[in-house]
Amino acid sequence: MRVDVAGVFKTKVCLIGEAAVGKTSLIRRYVENAFDDRYVTTLGGKVSLKPMWLTAKNDPSRVYEVQISVWDLLGERSYLDSIHKEYLKGSQGLIAVCDITRYSSFEALDEWISAALRITGDVPLALLVNKIDLKEQIICLYDEHEPQEKAARYRGFATATSAKTGENVNAAFGQLVTEIVRRFAAPALTLVFEAK
Repeated sequence: MRVDVAGVFKTKVCLIGEAAVGKTSLIRRYVENAFDDRYVTTLGGKVSLKPMWLTAKNDPSRVYEVQISVWDLLGERSYLDSIHKEYLKGSQGLIAVCDITRYSSFEALDEWISAALRITGDVPLALLVNKIDLKEQIICLYDEHEPQEKAARYRGFATATSAKTGENVNAAFGQLVTEIVRRFAAPALTLVFEAK
């Protein structure tokens, strides 16, 4: 079967959330399919690039390339009104990350998300509860519906991820980017992303 690259879309996605929730590790898992458990603080912001392909549901021979720039922001809320403001400009999607072992990082997401949406406007949002590989080692303070309820308040979705094992990482990025393309670039198309 012949496959046509029917179009190329470019998008910018920013990861937000407290320090040490695994934002950098999620990006590394998604972009490089790698994991390093050494913690290194992100200074300012870092940009990674990743291509993704979406297929037109009614015509599988039509494939759309999405060039994603993924921005990793320093997990310090005091920068929300200064340095983060510049990084968030032009973002078409947000990934809000919390750590399953630190409920405070989940509670802080309201401030992160509200501040980011004031800059980006109404953009697609994914709320990722990260480090689920550690869930057996903690007393989980999350009600199982809390993440989705919080995400729904911002018209987004929530899922549990592990940057260490890769669980749900590609699927979460794929779902978010598919929503971005549908909303901003190709509302008439029914596009399909298949997580590998």
